[in-house]
Amino acid sequence: MRSPLPLALCVPLLVGSASVLAAPDWNKVPVRSISVFHAGATSFEWISTPSSHLGAGSVKKGQPCIVCHEMKGGLDFTAKRLAPREPDASVLPATVSFPVSVQAAYDKDALYVRLAFTPPADAKPGSDTANDLKAALMLLDDKVPQAAQAGCWTSCHNDLRGMPNAANKGKYVAAGSFELLQWKSGKGASTLPAGVKVESARRGDTVTVTFTRTLSGPVAEGRSIPFGIAVHANRAAGRMHYVSLGYRLGLGAAGDVQAVKQ
Repeated sequence: MRSPLPLALCVPLLVGSASVLAAPDWNKVPVRSISVFHAGATSFEWISTPSSHLGAGSVKKGQPCIVCHEMKGGLDFTAKRLAPREPDASVLPATVSFPVSVQAAYDKDALYVRLAFTPPADAKPGSDTANDLKAALMLLDDKVPQAAQAGCWTSCHNDLRGMPNAANKGKYVAAGSFELLQWKSGKGASTLPAGVKVESARRGDTVTVTFTRTLSGPVAEGRSIPFGIAVHANRAAGRMHYVSLGYRLGLGAAGDVQAVKQ
């Protein structure tokens, strides 16, 4: 995926601010279930090609992917459908998709996004020896091509590292900006820009990851922000992850996930 570019006016999190650190009352925040799936080597070129993707016409018209794949009966996440998109059959997990519970809230200082999920135990072991598990939230702005319809899928192209035509990587350049907020289970800092903190917990098989980001720049009340989520399970690295389709996060504005003001 493209290297993350900082969103404008991202400022340090004020550790001494009680309002920023105060956790939302999650019992009062609706839960939105979002499926993440092993996408294999699916690129934006592939979903834009009529001969390979029946929804290519809708993609070219700018229709959000979730209109067909979620609102009109749901995306077929079966291994039979996804296996042809994975050139290395040895890494295809037995569990090709699973749900992530997403909640969002905000106050006058910060946005809070909580992800809760049970990582699949049958994912193929990967090469990340430092981290058994990683979870990520990507926030985009509307200047990123196709961000509104596909979220972080706009970063996945034939020429990027790990893709079939990786020798030509670097062909695509982001026109807008995005933030990659990634929690890592191992020791050391997670991938976080300034103004963001992350907390995690595990109860039984369920992992909960909460991102807190100060309100600034494009992340502000009245905005509808394109976003996507991803999970790297069982030491997975690179593209060997589970990824969502593109959604919008509404902060006092329309959104597929509505952040509750507290």
